[in-house]
Amino acid sequence: MRNYLQICRELFILSRPEWGFIFAGVAYMLSLFYLLPLIPSITVGWVSIYAFACGHFSLNAVFDKDSDVDNPRSFSLRNPFVTSDLLTKRIIYLWVGLIWFLPIPINILFVPNALTIPKLPLAFFSYFLAIAGSMAYSVPPLRLKARPFVDLIVTVLIIGVFIPFYIGLLGSEILIDLRLLGYGITLCVLLVAGIHLPTILTDLETDLIHGERTTAVFLGWNKTSLLTSIAIIVRVAGFATINLILMMEGTLIPSILPFLLGIIEFVLAINLVWHRNRDAALLLWKTVILTSIIGGFLFGFLYIP
Repeated sequence: MRNYLQICRELFILSRPEWGFIFAGVAYMLSLFYLLPLIPSITVGWVSIYAFACGHFSLNAVFDKDSDVDNPRSFSLRNPFVTSDLLTKRIIYLWVGLIWFLPIPINILFVPNALTIPKLPLAFFSYFLAIAGSMAYSVPPLRLKARPFVDLIVTVLIIGVFIPFYIGLLGSEILIDLRLLGYGITLCVLLVAGIHLPTILTDLETDLIHGERTTAVFLGWNKTSLLTSIAIIVRVAGFATINLILMMEGTLIPSILPFLLGIIEFVLAINLVWHRNRDAALLLWKTVILTSIIGGFLFGFLYIP
């Protein structure tokens, strides 16, 4: 019994629940923006994307085992599979399969008009595209996370396109308004670009040692620092533009808070270009995660069409 509890604990840690919370926060922001009902649509979206993220990071941990031994990011990349005497690949694969399967019955049972054609096929098609992208990202021989620039494209497609489309299918209608969908995809593309680049930058030395040819490894520290800073500045400008447009339309409560978050990110992006060292990269990475969570929930609450 004790071993089973230990396995459950290690699987929970392996799935990096804090990242699941970030992904689910994106789903929550989109759900509020799409005007979906809290129960069941927003709840289903939150659970689905949390489950997807947990499966993604659990699978990723299996194939990152060697590099995670040396990765200095500790908490954010803790990987029990590195030292566990109980976890096996078979157990992890079973866990990933179960948690990725969870949204299917939840969708069928709780989403309004879930069995409407073509709503259900479209929802599962977008969800399974995200899963396929996750597998291609982590699993050899494709392992797209180790292919320069392809790692960025796949991440943007998974979080920036497939997930916003999936969330848009959780309401009572077949699909939410295309204008809102366009805004949702734009917001998520900006969001993921601002998180992914700082992440691979902080992993650069470890990935280089273990032969992982990510975009950061391919470009080197200086060029990746510059690209990351540019991505953050574009992200800040993009978020500010969307906020201003929606405020002028009267569909977003006027507030200075989203712009303050952007100013913080902008300053730290300039700081990264100026110093181009690991401390500056880590500070930007940690800040972007925090501002992404706060900004996502804040945007959802301020949107009142």
